[in-house]
Amino acid sequence: MLSRPKVSIIVLNWNGLKDTIECLESLRKITYPNYEVIIVDNGSSGNDPDVLEERYKDYIKVIRNKENLGFCGGNNIGIKEAIKRSAEYILLLNNDTVIEPNFLDELVRVALKDNKIAIVGSVIADYYTKKIVFTNAKIDRKLKMESRIDYLNLNKDWWETEGVSGASMIISVEHLLKHSLFLDEDLFLYCDEMDLCIRAKKHGLKIVVAGKSKVYHKEGRSYGGGIKPTPVYYILRNRILLAKKILNPKEHFIFWLFFIPSRLLRFFEWVLTGKLGLIKTTFIAFKDGIAGRGGMRPV
Repeated sequence: MLSRPKVSIIVLNWNGLKDTIECLESLRKITYPNYEVIIVDNGSSGNDPDVLEERYKDYIKVIRNKENLGFCGGNNIGIKEAIKRSAEYILLLNNDTVIEPNFLDELVRVALKDNKIAIVGSVIADYYTKKIVFTNAKIDRKLKMESRIDYLNLNKDWWETEGVSGASMIISVEHLLKHSLFLDEDLFLYCDEMDLCIRAKKHGLKIVVAGKSKVYHKEGRSYGGGIKPTPVYYILRNRILLAKKILNPKEHFIFWLFFIPSRLLRFFEWVLTGKLGLIKTTFIAFKDGIAGRGGMRPV
């Protein structure tokens, strides 16, 4: 008999009611039988949790955070609740996604193929164009996780990767508890899935993508797309924090050797294009990263 372990699907909502409803409507059509949905409302300013509770009643459990704890803190709240509810796998799913009905069947099926598999990600397609935008990832020496599109992989059942998309990833609770694979709340948001995958790899665990699990993602929806101060700040600061946290002295030296020239090139680009606000944001990110200041910072 095919194993159907219990999966807790955690969807984080922050002032994204319309997207969250669309995500939940697609979840109601999935074919996997043994799952639950936990909505973590991350201190929305409106009545999002009330609307969701009324509309979906017994289909979801709503957790109400009093303040915005970021992607990492908000999801950790959901993860701890899922563990209390005896979940065997935890699926972190962005609220700005729509999924195919069999996506969870495929994630679980691949996760069960090897007990060394800790994290399984989905193939990601753009919500608007339906084009594939992610099949695997490479983490470079600047601690940047580069999304790759390898169409040859799509003919395979699953494949190993250095990182998965945080829009849809399933985590083994057994490995999570054994190796403390919670999200690092100092990061607040961005670079969290890269950090998680690097830590799992250091424990000899496998990170894979399920080739037949497809998710449609509204990329950049949470901050409106384009180059904005919020993602610039958190991505730069968090890469510096991660370098200090996970790299040995030689790797740390190489990180700065590549990182500083890349930032100088971007600096001159923003000077030429008049994006002076992003230059100021970059300086703040460097200052906070070097000082080791994590968590939320208004930008």
